Amino acid sequence: MEKDKKRKFAHAISIRIALPALLTILLFVTATFFIILPSFKENLLEKKRDMLREMIEIVYQVVATYEEMSRDGEMSRDEAQKEALRIINSLRYGPSNKDYFWVNDMNALIVVHPYRPDLRGEAVPDFRYPTGKNLLEEFVRVVQTQGAGYVEYLFQWQDEPKKIVPKISYVKGFAPWGWVLGTGLYVEDVNVEIGLIAKQLNAIASVILLINAFLAFYIIRHTVLADRVRRIIWEERERLLTALEESNARFRSLVETTSDWIWEIDPEGAYTYCSPKVRDLLGFAAEEIIGKHLEDLVTVKELERTSKLFKKMVESRKPFNGFETVCQTRDGRVVVIEKNGVPVFGDNEEFLGYRGIARDISERKNAIEALKKSRDELHSSLEETVKSLALAAEKRDPYTAGHQMRVDKLACAIARELNLSDKQIEGLHFAALLHDIGKISLPSEYLAKPARLSAQERAIIRCHTEVGFEILKNIPFPWPVADIVYQHHEHLDGSGYPRGLTDKEILLEAKILTVADVVEAMSSHRPYRPSLGLDTALEEVRSGRGVLYHAESVDACLRLIAEKKVDLSAAAW
Repeated sequence: MEKDKKRKFAHAISIRIALPALLTILLFVTATFFIILPSFKENLLEKKRDMLREMIEIVYQVVATYEEMSRDGEMSRDEAQKEALRIINSLRYGPSNKDYFWVNDMNALIVVHPYRPDLRGEAVPDFRYPTGKNLLEEFVRVVQTQGAGYVEYLFQWQDEPKKIVPKISYVKGFAPWGWVLGTGLYVEDVNVEIGLIAKQLNAIASVILLINAFLAFYIIRHTVLADRVRRIIWEERERLLTALEESNARFRSLVETTSDWIWEIDPEGAYTYCSPKVRDLLGFAAEEIIGKHLEDLVTVKELERTSKLFKKMVESRKPFNGFETVCQTRDGRVVVIEKNGVPVFGDNEEFLGYRGIARDISERKNAIEALKKSRDELHSSLEETVKSLALAAEKRDPYTAGHQMRVDKLACAIARELNLSDKQIEGLHFAALLHDIGKISLPSEYLAKPARLSAQERAIIRCHTEVGFEILKNIPFPWPVADIVYQHHEHLDGSGYPRGLTDKEILLEAKILTVADVVEAMSSHRPYRPSLGLDTALEEVRSGRGVLYHAESVDACLRLIAEKKVDLSAAAW
């Protein structure tokens, strides 16, 4: 019974597929041989007729040229006619180069015929009439009545006098010499071309028929196979649906037991799904959260900020990570919830909302706050330690008391004007406070000497940068403090000390510190001289701009003082 059903099904499929294919072939053959080929033959004959007319026009122009030359006296009429006839007699065209031209006169006698020189001066019989009617009389009649035209008749096949076939000719009269110029084509040539095309179409139709038969067989076979596969797929689908239900159950179990709160919201921000974990985080049942918005869960203090941020993220329709919200639990506790989410889109790319996870990071936030507090305390301790070191150095040189603090103030102002990062400014701040720490090792009598120092004493004083570097190099500052201190007396042109560094070898912070140090030192009192004044100090850095001192730092310093953003008056010092 099962085999009979399969056989009937295959038979029905075969008929439904094979019948349209056979009808298509039948229509193709009918259209080709009863419509296309006859129409094509007519078009081909029409083109051949046009070709005959164009060929005669060319020969006509040749004869007209020689006639004009005889009229102009360049040659006699007999010479012109002989030369024109010679050219016409030699002209050939066509696929086999055997098609020709002839000339007869208005008396219906041959003047020249390439293949029948024996007909010169003779009439030509029309093979349509057994009584021997002169064919040339028909040519003369057409010329006399129309000037030019087509004539259909029977004539010998090219250079084979015994083979008589239908022919179409075009004739045109040349009145000055009383000639009729003519050429023709054999209808057989057209039939041969059409026959070749018909053979090609037969071959194509045969190939198409074979291809259709093969395709029909292929389609029938694969349709039967496809039906078997369809039944297998249906059975597999049922199995997969069962497996999917089991997978959904497992996934639901994972979602409900995971340590994170899994949620979904619609485009308006209302919760459409909420896993049971929300009870552990906020104390609410999952059913209570459905339909609520995030704003319903945050504290009053955080409501405005959270609402703006969340609305902006939803409008962007992009994934987000680490979105923190301060929420209030059912029992009044305040917890920090971190959310990560991705946008959800439908089949037509319509925005459906967001899906994501949330977790309580309150303990982590408290730990971070504790770390920040500890870091701030350490920073404060470092600040005090550095200031104590700076104060210890200044105790050795009471005349320069407060110098490092004042240099720090000016250097940091210049750095802010140059838009340095906060980290760079902080490093410069500590370097400025410690830039003369190396003087702690110098003899106090050199530092407080009321007269100018000798060359040997100045050389010893200059060692303070190296000593400062040695003191600071092993301290694990997060900034290059030791190097800044080491370089704060270097000049761009290499004339500074202790190593004679040039522009590209000097840190930017050291260049800034150099400008601040020069301005403060020259505008302050020293044991061996009174203050040189702020104007003198500014003129010094201005004249050394780009040569000794960093140009941008000098410009920033001059700008700060001109705009009174930094007070360098004696009272302020």
